[in-house]
Amino acid sequence: MDDLLRLLELLRRELEAEDAHVRLGGGFDDDPHLVEHELRPGCRLVVRLAEPPAEPEGAARRLAELAHAFTGTVIHAIETVDAAWSRSTSAHAGGRGHALVQTLADLRDATGAALALVVDRQSPVIWGCSDPELGLRDRPAARVLAGALSTLRDQGLDPVYAAASQTPEAAGLRLEQAARETAGSASLELARRVLQNAEHAQPGGAALVAAAARALLLLDESPDAPPRLPEGDEPGLASKGFLGLYMVALVFTRPFSPLRVEGVLRRALPIIERHVLELPPLDPEPVEGRVVPMRP
Repeated sequence: MDDLLRLLELLRRELEAEDAHVRLGGGFDDDPHLVEHELRPGCRLVVRLAEPPAEPEGAARRLAELAHAFTGTVIHAIETVDAAWSRSTSAHAGGRGHALVQTLADLRDATGAALALVVDRQSPVIWGCSDPELGLRDRPAARVLAGALSTLRDQGLDPVYAAASQTPEAAGLRLEQAARETAGSASLELARRVLQNAEHAQPGGAALVAAAARALLLLDESPDAPPRLPEGDEPGLASKGFLGLYMVALVFTRPFSPLRVEGVLRRALPIIERHVLELPPLDPEPVEGRVVPMRP
């Protein structure tokens, strides 16, 4: 975290700003004294100037350049905040969360799915995952990962192979170079680390988390779509809503029988409902956003 504080001090000096901080949540502010750069959905660097900049676009571009130059520092800080949030959420849920995880793991095995998830229809929350060690935290993060994977593949790179390779040096260097040279490099670097962490946690984890990110993106686009079989690089997906607020999502990387999966889902749903209702509520994020006091 000391590195992030030094970066904020650098931003303040370089932009001759009164203040620099990291903001989590909330929308963009229309205050003309503020210059903001989005690191990822819901997480932004913000500097406050004494006077509105004469060229707002130039100031925003300079802030983005500095953020990209220190991608490693920024990503490490985000991961630190994410880890703290995850530990807090896990402690809050306690043993009851474990019961949901076990039920989802049983559902995964019974249907032949790669992963089983419980997502919220009205918020970014992922309430449960059959493989929590993969680090799937929320749906906005999954969208960032899916977008970064698409960008890397458009460049002819295979980030899943790079993360899973036993000798990843050459592929890893290519991914790092792509992250440095491409706009939005913080997202690409974050994607690379997420895949590597997933692979370290579980053999084949990089491929699983990549498939889950793409499946969640498909779920965002068509939440009530019928089951879809895997096709090419696209994962298969089957889902079922419950209690009007939640949805069970099954991610497949191999062909499956929609009728059989539907039957298993229907039988498992009452158990999943009970476990979800037993979970303690998460405290909502403030509507106006939250500023993390990381000032130099």
